[in-house]
Amino acid sequence: MAIISWREQMSLNYPPLDGEHQAFMKVINQASEDIKKRHIEGMEKMFQACYDYVRNHFSHEEDIMERIHYPEMEEHIASHQLFIKNISQFRQEFETADTVGKKLDASQKAMAFLSVWFLGHLISRDKPMKPYLVRLRNLPPRMNY
Repeated sequence: MAIISWREQMSLNYPPLDGEHQAFMKVINQASEDIKKRHIEGMEKMFQACYDYVRNHFSHEEDIMERIHYPEMEEHIASHQLFIKNISQFRQEFETADTVGKKLDASQKAMAFLSVWFLGHLISRDKPMKPYLVRLRNLPPRMNY
């Protein structure tokens, strides 16, 4: 059972970002299932997916914020940096754990963080960007995602 389900009120009405958010939501849901099954390899994949998300989605989102002259850009980027710091600490705890039990404990902490962070970030940081995203329609096609 999914711990996070996509709802229309989560949408930014900008398909590239919505698609990336939905894909990461699936990563979180899959990781939740992997923890229930004590599937450690799945958690390793989850941490890698977090880094891929950071590298791809955050840079995409930050590029968009710059293009639309989003006034809360600095605070938004700071929240991205805090995510990177937190998920790195969870990954470090996971990687240095010397038993399956400790790895599962670290995984459960990471999952609790991810599920709360994802919804909180989407609502408090991404949703306020929604009215500014219409500016992308006015950019030349080569600059539009």
